[in-house]
Amino acid sequence: MIWLLAWLAATPAPPSPSPGEQLFAQRLDPVALDRALEALADEAAKDPKGYRPRVLLARAEAFWTTEHEEATAEEAAAHLSTGVRAAGEALALVCPAYAKLSAEGKTLLGDLSTVEKPGAEALYWIAVDQHLLAAAHGLSWLLLEEGDLRRLFERVVDLAPATWYGGAYLHLAELDLALPTGFGAGLNPVAAELATAARLGPAMLETHLAWAGRWAVKAQDYRVFLRELSIIRKAPLDRDPAIQPENELTRRKAEELAAGAPELFTRVAMSSVRDAGSPSR
Repeated sequence: MIWLLAWLAATPAPPSPSPGEQLFAQRLDPVALDRALEALADEAAKDPKGYRPRVLLARAEAFWTTEHEEATAEEAAAHLSTGVRAAGEALALVCPAYAKLSAEGKTLLGDLSTVEKPGAEALYWIAVDQHLLAAAHGLSWLLLEEGDLRRLFERVVDLAPATWYGGAYLHLAELDLALPTGFGAGLNPVAAELATAARLGPAMLETHLAWAGRWAVKAQDYRVFLRELSIIRKAPLDRDPAIQPENELTRRKAEELAAGAPELFTRVAMSSVRDAGSPSR
């Protein structure tokens, strides 16, 4: 018992959350999220070597875009560009070799090999914000950047595939699904990417939303659509408190998606599911 008490006394307490982090925890409230963006930007500006506020700022800007689907491309671009810059600064802080080349004017895509495992998280948020930025400008813009985005997410997979609940696999699947029918990896490999993301991040419901709203619709597989929506509805939102707001937002979108099923699927696709109440996995 004495050694345990001594160990506990010697173990440093985790740092208290900053004002920006506290506000970000309330991010489902748009007002709190706006205040979090301001606070995190201020914290990053005051601490040139602050990794955490920069990564959280990049993540918060991505969440803002997801929460504000009604935003114009210009509004989304302003937020996401800030997120890309913040994540880029975070990447330079943990990858000295990349920081050196970046200071010499080299580009990230030209220096991906200098990004090592400690930079996987920051690289992931650079890629996410750039993906959302391209998507905000429309399909043609997204298709132009698809190859570069794929390289970024593939590097994350190479370095640390479990980063952000396997999110790189989800984004690779989203890129494949954005391609017109007949191009890209095909639907079976995309299903494998989604399955990998779900395995690496079982608490992240966004993967199941993409499976229902993107994969199942493109495949006109109403059974898979029902299966994935059922997973979202039954999942405990507090399974992982760190992403409870993301999962709550996903559940709201899942209900909107379910309500629009007649516009997403043909009558043949819907009528082919005889036992719609208990879709099989």
